[in-house]
Amino acid sequence: MASIAAVNYSLSKKKADASFASVNTGEANSTCKQEKDIKLQDAAAAASKSIPADKPVVSSDSLPSRFKFSSGVLKNGKPVLNYTNSISFPNPSEYSSLPGVTSFRGNNYRNSASYGFVDVKEKKLEKVWSFKTGFLDTWTGVGWTGQPAIVKWDSDMLKIMNINSSKKGKSELKEIIYATLDGNIYFLDLDDGQPSRLPIDTEAPHKGSVAVDPRGYPLLFAGQGIDEVGGKQVDIGYRIFSLINQQLLYFINGLDPDTFRWWGAFDSSGLLDKKTDTFIECGENGILYNIKLNTDFDRNMALISIKPDITKYRYHYQSPYGGEKLGMENSPAIYKNYIYFTDNSGLLQCVDLNTLSTVWLRNVTDDTDSSLAIDETGEGNVSLYTACEVDLRGKDDLSYVRKINALTGELIWEKGIPCIYDENVNGGSLGSPVIGKKDIRNLVIFSIAKTGRTNAGKLIAFDKKNGEEVWVINLQNYTWSSPVDVYTGDGKSYIIICDASGYMYLIEGISGKILDRIYLEGNIEGSPAVYENMIVVGTRGQKIWGIKIK
Repeated sequence: MASIAAVNYSLSKKKADASFASVNTGEANSTCKQEKDIKLQDAAAAASKSIPADKPVVSSDSLPSRFKFSSGVLKNGKPVLNYTNSISFPNPSEYSSLPGVTSFRGNNYRNSASYGFVDVKEKKLEKVWSFKTGFLDTWTGVGWTGQPAIVKWDSDMLKIMNINSSKKGKSELKEIIYATLDGNIYFLDLDDGQPSRLPIDTEAPHKGSVAVDPRGYPLLFAGQGIDEVGGKQVDIGYRIFSLINQQLLYFINGLDPDTFRWWGAFDSSGLLDKKTDTFIECGENGILYNIKLNTDFDRNMALISIKPDITKYRYHYQSPYGGEKLGMENSPAIYKNYIYFTDNSGLLQCVDLNTLSTVWLRNVTDDTDSSLAIDETGEGNVSLYTACEVDLRGKDDLSYVRKINALTGELIWEKGIPCIYDENVNGGSLGSPVIGKKDIRNLVIFSIAKTGRTNAGKLIAFDKKNGEEVWVINLQNYTWSSPVDVYTGDGKSYIIICDASGYMYLIEGISGKILDRIYLEGNIEGSPAVYENMIVVGTRGQKIWGIKIK
């Protein structure tokens, strides 16, 4: 993302050619000695096996054989010819056994960053507390995507974790876990914003959002975004910590010898399949990591360990913009055993996690960093919502908002919004969409940056059925932060959105009416998480805020 950091990407072709050993084809995996010999994948047969017989076949324009594309599976640097697994992610309401928001946008559908119901009387926002963070080099506060996790630990779990003595006696602790650009992962009490334990200092900036084990196990997952501190290179990759004692349990080096792209950032927030103990994560190096954790958790002995067994899906794609723009910054969405992600080249992929074969592909026009979201309105009626930014095209152009059939790859509708090109601060869609529920179940809501004028933005509610605009808010300042939907017990919706000038808005979901706004003293690139009536978000102004919906 040019707008986050000016990073020089390099690709070692010689290295990539030597290591890319197998590709998936419609009939079988084949071995390649040179890049020019790589066969393009024909996914028709794979798709027919991946999608049950009663589901539609892959759309003809989404067959991988139509793209300059190939993919392969590796383990320990060697090709895997017949990979199999038994992954099946649940409905989003069943993703987490732990009360709270455990991952970016809450679950495997990426359709909610809030937990519980709100009790709204005054329709106002109130500052309750703030916590001071810091900086590393020019990286300040909280950046994109920067969403916290908020989880409620029971008293038994509190006893075995290194919680501060002042907080350990609480019957229930609602703990905020926030990775920031100053290199720290902070732990705060949602009630008062005070530290619940010492921070973890990773000594390198974090741009992405943390994930907590949704089983309630004391495991924390955190990706790193920057590889240089004080002019010196530092290790860059993905970290897994114990939340019993904050010990680092495992480190995935982003500068993976199996990658085609020599860039090791992990802005993506991973997901865990509880039944198979498998963690799924996307790297900006272009690798999809399938990580069998082999977790051993003994609550009575206060011990947890993992022995990761990693299988990698990687791909080769000739971007229409030239070069090898492989790499994923968005957080993947998963429907059962199908994973969806876009990359820096504008390629959207559907991959079967149980075979690590490519099911279908779509070109979504431009770099797409915002995470997709899934909407299921009945068995077999599964939709993806996604929107691109204005980046690779190098000029003012349209940011496309799209609804896509998640099973077939068929385009259902698309809408183009004119945006201004800025190579340093991208326009278009950087925030993930709200998938409307309750009284706005007919709406999908996107934020669009740099539309109308350079610093302006829009929040647009589209009709899910046909993509028509239902309401539009013209924002004086653009937003990269993702909007969040919250609901009262009787189903009334409210939207929270934050902008680059430091304002947080409270909006009525059904009408788009702005009810209140407050100033939070700094650019808000990060995305809020909400626990009942409390909103938590960090700013580039080096503060984490606790805001109450009144």
